[in-house]
Amino acid sequence: MSIKSIFGLQAKLSILIFSILVLLSGALAVYTSNYLNVVLNREYMQRAESAASFIDANLIDSTAGSFAKNVQMQIDNYLESNSEIKKISIYSASIDPLADSAHTPVHVIASTDKNSVGQNADSRDILPITTNQTIFGDMSEEAEAGDGNGDVSGQADAGIIEMLAPLRAPDGKPVGSIGVYMDTGPRDSLIFGEQIRFILLANLGLLVLLISLYFFLNRLLIDPIKGLTLAARRVGSPDWREAPEIDRNDEIGELTHAFNDMVESLNARDEEVKLLLEASVAVSSALNVDRILQILCEKIADSRKVTYCRISMIDKNSNSLVVRAAAPTRSSIRNWRHGVGDSLKLESARNHAKVLKTGKPVLLRKNGELSSADSAEEWEWALTPGTRSALLLPLLSKDEPIGVVTLGELRQWTRTSFSDKKIEFYQTLMNQAAVAIDNAQLYEQTEQHVQELSAMHKISQAFTSTLDYQEVVSVVAKRVGNLIGAQFASVLLPDDEGRHMKIVASYNLSAEYVWSINRKHKIPIGFGPAGLAFSEGNSIVIRDVQDDSSYAAWQHLARVQGYSSLVALPLLAKGQSIGVICIYFTKPGDPKDHEMNLLTTAANEAAIAIENARIYENLQDAFVGTIRSLAETIDAKDTYTRGHSERVSLYSEAIARGLGLRENELQTIRYAGYLHDVGKIGIPDEILSKPGKLTVEEFRVIQKHPVLSDKILTPVNFPFPVQSIVRHHHERYDGKGYPDGLKGEEIPLGARILFVADAYEAMTSDRPYRQALSTSMALNELEKNKITQFDARIVDTFAKIIKSESAVEKEAQIGA
Repeated sequence: MSIKSIFGLQAKLSILIFSILVLLSGALAVYTSNYLNVVLNREYMQRAESAASFIDANLIDSTAGSFAKNVQMQIDNYLESNSEIKKISIYSASIDPLADSAHTPVHVIASTDKNSVGQNADSRDILPITTNQTIFGDMSEEAEAGDGNGDVSGQADAGIIEMLAPLRAPDGKPVGSIGVYMDTGPRDSLIFGEQIRFILLANLGLLVLLISLYFFLNRLLIDPIKGLTLAARRVGSPDWREAPEIDRNDEIGELTHAFNDMVESLNARDEEVKLLLEASVAVSSALNVDRILQILCEKIADSRKVTYCRISMIDKNSNSLVVRAAAPTRSSIRNWRHGVGDSLKLESARNHAKVLKTGKPVLLRKNGELSSADSAEEWEWALTPGTRSALLLPLLSKDEPIGVVTLGELRQWTRTSFSDKKIEFYQTLMNQAAVAIDNAQLYEQTEQHVQELSAMHKISQAFTSTLDYQEVVSVVAKRVGNLIGAQFASVLLPDDEGRHMKIVASYNLSAEYVWSINRKHKIPIGFGPAGLAFSEGNSIVIRDVQDDSSYAAWQHLARVQGYSSLVALPLLAKGQSIGVICIYFTKPGDPKDHEMNLLTTAANEAAIAIENARIYENLQDAFVGTIRSLAETIDAKDTYTRGHSERVSLYSEAIARGLGLRENELQTIRYAGYLHDVGKIGIPDEILSKPGKLTVEEFRVIQKHPVLSDKILTPVNFPFPVQSIVRHHHERYDGKGYPDGLKGEEIPLGARILFVADAYEAMTSDRPYRQALSTSMALNELEKNKITQFDARIVDTFAKIIKSESAVEKEAQIGA
């Protein structure tokens, strides 16, 4: 056990109080003894003076003859009535009071001690005669001291109090002295008794007082110190944040407040270190920038140091701040909007711009810096309506500002809600987070680069894996669109006349949209983003199609399809434009530089692949050219059917696209549409052009044309099943068609599609025996004959396409 533990503050206080008790008790004893001595000596002096005055008065009145006798009688009588007086002696040179005793020896003329009468008086006894003063003294003290020369004669007078007073003549002249000797025994006994009684009472009172003082001081000093000591020992334990509650206005109170401030400071530091550690671990484990920012916001908001946190990053393209992460402490914040994705122009945010420019925090207070009108938009964007104050911190990356962290505070503080230490801490946290953001950005860039290289590799493989033109075009639209997260994509090539751009492949675009572009709202070469990209050989970016006048002709189509921006890239082969690839996005905006580079590279490779596929297709077209010429010859034989095959091909392709068929299947349908009536070359003209109703025999002849078409196409050796579609394009769904009476799903899908397209084109075209039906009447006929003649799914798809054309026209009129 240490000395400190033995003599603690409480033990020291006990020792101090005990010492005070001893000292006070001794001081009181000495004081009491002295006080009683003084009081009793004064009492004895008064008694002695009274005795001397009484005797002196009686002796003055005595005659010379009776003086000695009278003196003796007086002192004897006085001694009998005053027991405390031990002896009375009269010293004089003459018994005559009027005699001159200046030169007469002084001797004892009367005394209660008969043996001393007649003896000479000593020098002390005659002092009152010479000094005319009363002398009072304690003989016991003088006896103890001696005469200084070894004389101890005075020891016989120990325990005596002596008073020597002058005896004066009527004229006041001293003629003798009187000595009154009193016994000190009664006085000493009284003093001793009073001392004992006083000491007991005084010590008892002191003991009570000091015990009370002990408990008072213990409560006043020891208990608070113990509480502070206990609280100090708890520092570091789970409950160390519980500060002692001592409400006082003295030094102990100040000490308690200082300790509580220290605990609060340590608590804040502990939470800050904990937050710093948790945030560091959390953000270090994340490799996505947005995830890091969101974790950072949530950790700061959960610390209860602020009401909410919001992080905005710089968008250099638009010179604005974009909210990337936000987190409130409480869900009860009124009118709280997370705001992720919201943006604010820097010219409207002078305080945020100041943070980015200086790289230093800015503290804002309600009715303070943000009271000016030019800050209202900034206040409403960055902070909630009830925000009292806010701290704007720069988010730095390699000493360059990349964003702003907004810490909002709704609570009303008596002191500043963002002290210098808190600002320093949050800036440290932001600096640490910036390192994690740098790492995440580097990882994302690397990952993105790897993905882009992988995507380009897959695109290259896809481009080189086939020489099918339509499949290559489809790969271009889908793969390049997916490459940068586009919602839609299309590949456009010049039409046969070289006047308009035509969508030949698409990704996610509706069949109705493709139909409208290719049929009703064609894109002239040299106009619009696709036409200009083709004619000029440069990429065209439309940030917002609804705000761009060059896209006015197609804005209604964009609204129906649901895209807001697009990029048109020319497909260049050997320095010449062979087509355009369009990438569509649902939100307005500009592609980033690396995305444009990627798209340009993909478009260049696509152009090469398309050119190769076109060369191959041209070889295929050589086989089909003669057959198609024959089909056109058949159409040309009758002015009423001129262009029939091309229209049927167009309708069939639209239906196939609406059903979601692949590009190679679309190509098959397209060729089948061109060639479906090639067998009519073997049908007599009088039957084909007969203005009236055909006879049964004539109709049987007409029914042979699908078989004739099959025979004519057999030598061509198509790489896709055109012949079966052409042979069966008049088979009915209920099995009552020709030439083979196939039923339902037995009929090839392409043939079922071609049957609907052929019937619709025939009904909406003029014939020698009737006028063309309207679109609605033709669609009604198709609807009535679903299940019996036509596949219901194909009819519904075609009807949707045709009706959408009318809806688009109406939208165009409204938009205009």
